Amino acid sequence: MTKLHEASAARNAKTNKIEALKALKSPASVYDDLETICAAGYENLRDEDSKFFLKCFGLFDKNDGTFMIRLRIPGGRLGIEQANAIGAIAKTHGEDYIDITTRQQIELRYIPFRSLPTVLKVLDSVGITTFQTGIDNFRNIVTSSFDGVAADGYIDCMPIIEELQGIFLKKEEWLGVLPRKFNTAILGSGTNDCNIFGHDCCFLPAVKDGVLGFNLYLGGKVGVQAEESGIFAAPKEVRPLFEALIRLFKTYGFRDNRNKNRLHYLIEAVGMEHFAEALAAEAGLTCTGGGELLLENEHRIGDDGCTPLSDGLKALLFSIPSGIFSGSDLIEAAKLAQ
Repeated sequence: MTKLHEASAARNAKTNKIEALKALKSPASVYDDLETICAAGYENLRDEDSKFFLKCFGLFDKNDGTFMIRLRIPGGRLGIEQANAIGAIAKTHGEDYIDITTRQQIELRYIPFRSLPTVLKVLDSVGITTFQTGIDNFRNIVTSSFDGVAADGYIDCMPIIEELQGIFLKKEEWLGVLPRKFNTAILGSGTNDCNIFGHDCCFLPAVKDGVLGFNLYLGGKVGVQAEESGIFAAPKEVRPLFEALIRLFKTYGFRDNRNKNRLHYLIEAVGMEHFAEALAAEAGLTCTGGGELLLENEHRIGDDGCTPLSDGLKALLFSIPSGIFSGSDLIEAAKLAQ
């Protein structure tokens, strides 16, 4: 860990303004007081709440009395009841507007400040949270849209995603404490349909010594592909490996220049080999090299707009340009799905 200590000390002598805001109070205290904050009126919203604390809960001030709300949709899976609720919120409170994001989340826009508590209660009633979808938190965990039903599927990833979420989601000790945002993806099939190399933490399907599992790639971000770490994890080892990784990032990650505080820069400072060795040691695993990647295809959409699934089923592609949708259309899509 010596190099991690040295790199962290060199970059954390001075911290940025967001780190100063974090020291003022706990994000949970702001969320618990949200109804009172909204009742006091938009003109009385504290600067630190707007710039940091509300963002921890996916509430983004648009500086005009309205907010954008980012919803966490694990693995991109949305139930019919949930879709109807989101669609109704968009129609009632948000000018019938919806964005579908590259992290398989949904964003509601034009939500009046005073409506935030009401909207959050409706979302909670159908099992949807906005927690930790902004600022220095763990973002939505991404997987294939066809996880569990893909024709070339090896491992069902949703149970693993739920297990990983259970580590940090709505846990006060992980609310807004990271040096920067942290993106995770896990793929259990042979087709890369979730930009698998573009995340801080990437689990790719692999086989080693006859065991199906994942090769770990690290340090991806916009414009930078994640690098192979040389670590292979069986499905049961994903959780301890992920826990070790986020502990290292929280402890040693850089907190000075926010433009260079992602995991990529910590790995760049110490070298992937050293970082992987420290990570394996922290997780109690042996870094003996990755397995054989099982990634083969780039896409599986046929000329008919359909994707073959397991058991002879097909999925029909709906193309949504730029992810711009509406509450009315989401409700209609839910009817069609039903």
